[in-house]
Amino acid sequence: MRFRYPVTIALVLAAISSPTASAATCTWTPTILPLPAGMTTGTVYAADSGGGYAGVASGDGATSHAVRWSGGTATDYGTVPGYGPYVSVKGVNRNGVVVGSTSAATGNRQRAFRSVGTALQALPEPAGANHSWATAVNDNGDVVGNIGADVTIGGSSYLVNTAVLWPANAPGTVVELTAGLPTTGQTIARGVDQDGTVLVEHFPTTTSFLDADVLHLWRAGSARALPAPSGASSVAGNAISNGRVAGGSTVLGDLSATVWEPNGTIVKPAAADYTTSVNRTGQTVGWKAGPSLNMTYSVWQGTTKVGTYSGRWGLTASADNGTVAGWNRTAANSPNQPAYYRCL
Repeated sequence: MRFRYPVTIALVLAAISSPTASAATCTWTPTILPLPAGMTTGTVYAADSGGGYAGVASGDGATSHAVRWSGGTATDYGTVPGYGPYVSVKGVNRNGVVVGSTSAATGNRQRAFRSVGTALQALPEPAGANHSWATAVNDNGDVVGNIGADVTIGGSSYLVNTAVLWPANAPGTVVELTAGLPTTGQTIARGVDQDGTVLVEHFPTTTSFLDADVLHLWRAGSARALPAPSGASSVAGNAISNGRVAGGSTVLGDLSATVWEPNGTIVKPAAADYTTSVNRTGQTVGWKAGPSLNMTYSVWQGTTKVGTYSGRWGLTASADNGTVAGWNRTAANSPNQPAYYRCL
């Protein structure tokens, strides 16, 4: 079963070491990030390799803007001209390139975007694509994601996905990742490492993309499959960093957080259902579902939970400088505020 969830302003983001299991007694302490003018709520969804973050912010609930935070300053990237009022941010690199997807002004058509300067631009799609999503970007500027085509199979309509790469060295082009990957079913690219390795989920049929059966690491036209945990009926990959993959797997109907080490070894963070992000040292963030699907968010190094937090937080990103980021609330019903955390 798949899940996708989906103070004082610091003026300097100092580089810090990633917490380890020896930091189990530290406390994750928030720094609230500023919001652009007119915005009242926001969430960080991605971190770059240089101490910056990216996410979305909203002021009236009728729109959402892409935002980048660097050095304690918020830059409003707005929305994609000609498209709808909402954007979803999935990645950012140290050069400030933000990627994600937006919807058409009418209907449910999705379109991948990347930023150029501080403006958002739709990414190209190959002929026949009805939808596209960008899911990650590396420091070189390579963007990955997937395209979707609405097809009719047996009298029913389905959205069939194919993993794609928008290469930095060939602006204005899009490459479908088919070489080295299975020729049946469908694929989605979930992450891209700094060396260009793409994390790809494979789904066994063209009629469903709810449960992936294999994760692949694709690079330069060849791919290798990652081993699945024993008895796993499905796997999920959410991020890749320094050869390490964060995600989850389902065994006998139970979801559990799963991390694949660079050598393929499988690590299971303690008391976790899902990991959503990993940094270059292997620090992961994720959650465990409680009653009514209330999420308890935590940080792990390997199998061990790192630090404690007693307030209201949600975590989406594990940054290379050792911070983690997402949102913070001062009260149960207060709006989300974009925030990053250090373990002190």
